[in-house]
Amino acid sequence: GFREAAVQQEAMCTREDVAAAINAGNGLVFADPAIVHRPTYSGRSILAPNSDFSAANVDDRGYVPVEWWIMSKTPALNETLKLNEGITKLCIGSTSVLFTDALKVASDLLLGDYESVWPLTKVLDIGGSPVQLSFSSTKEVPPIPCHVHAGAVVNGRCTGCGKLEAYFFPPLDVPPYNVHLSNVKTRLGLRQDVTKESVLQCLRQFGKDDSLYELLQEYEIRPGENWTVPTKVIHAPGPWLTFEIQVPQDDYNLLAWQLGQRLDDKALPDVKNGHQLRGLADEEVLFEETIDWERNIDPDFKAKWHRVCEVIEEGSFGRRFRLFYNEFYGEGFEIQPGEQYERPPESRPFGAIVWSGSGEANGVLLDVSRAEAKEFLVTPGVSLRLRNTASNGVLLVYTVFPFKLAA
Repeated sequence: GFREAAVQQEAMCTREDVAAAINAGNGLVFADPAIVHRPTYSGRSILAPNSDFSAANVDDRGYVPVEWWIMSKTPALNETLKLNEGITKLCIGSTSVLFTDALKVASDLLLGDYESVWPLTKVLDIGGSPVQLSFSSTKEVPPIPCHVHAGAVVNGRCTGCGKLEAYFFPPLDVPPYNVHLSNVKTRLGLRQDVTKESVLQCLRQFGKDDSLYELLQEYEIRPGENWTVPTKVIHAPGPWLTFEIQVPQDDYNLLAWQLGQRLDDKALPDVKNGHQLRGLADEEVLFEETIDWERNIDPDFKAKWHRVCEVIEEGSFGRRFRLFYNEFYGEGFEIQPGEQYERPPESRPFGAIVWSGSGEANGVLLDVSRAEAKEFLVTPGVSLRLRNTASNGVLLVYTVFPFKLAA
């Protein structure tokens, strides 16, 4: 069906091509960043010009480029599909090859035994111009709209598992971003004093006001911290450039429209059906199918799902630290100028991006300012040797590993 339509079918490279690329990269394969456009939120124009839906920023669908999907084999299931949107292209020799095509001929070389548990990882550029809230006199830079991941809707019911995800908040006061933000909040779960009826009433106000946002629990975003967001928990990720890891699917139900934005009577039905109900009969069914009540009002929500990222190892080279917890795992590397660090080989492959700075990985150029030198795959059984060749400024590299399936 529609999922197949979003993925190109035929392989465009041979196993020998992939093996040669891995060998040429000393165990690494580099990629061209896959930029995904969305119709539901704008950004801070860090990834690309995306701070509003003006004609200069949108594609032919009216969407803005707000997400960078990292080493992705998952297609983006936007309402209007674009062939292969979301799927990473690997640099194989002098050609760009879809990650999915390369996996058809060389899955074992690229991902070992881990293709089925390879995560969907993204950088989200969230923001826009401050908007007036319906429940407050203050203005706020908008988050991603309130939504939930409860599985795909089939025959009027949510089926399968919803999308589990986690966030790491990276520093933004480093090159090339050089952005200084404070008092940025994210909304996760519901306040404990909220009633089911009040949430239902807010679901009925979709596109008419911002009332649901007021019922969500607010937390301040601090760089170097992590949240895991369980399935069926309402969340409105705040306007901070966010490193996100997920199970590889693209299901959602928007429970509120964009903060500060209203839908007119003509647009409302289509947007409500396309983004909120998505095949569910009405707001009552939406509530029952997509919201885990106890999980949303859990008084121990922060204790269970929030972490300050811990340092695994540090020394004159810099620091190696953990990015994700629970079912997910990733590591960050902060390499000081002129220093190097080697991570020993293991059976798990992992994806990596350069967040800041320049240097080398296994002797190959890294540079955050060059699209072809900032995203790569470390193939199974390969050590990662990072070197900061700059005279000033740290080299920051973030990595993501296969996820663990809950028992």
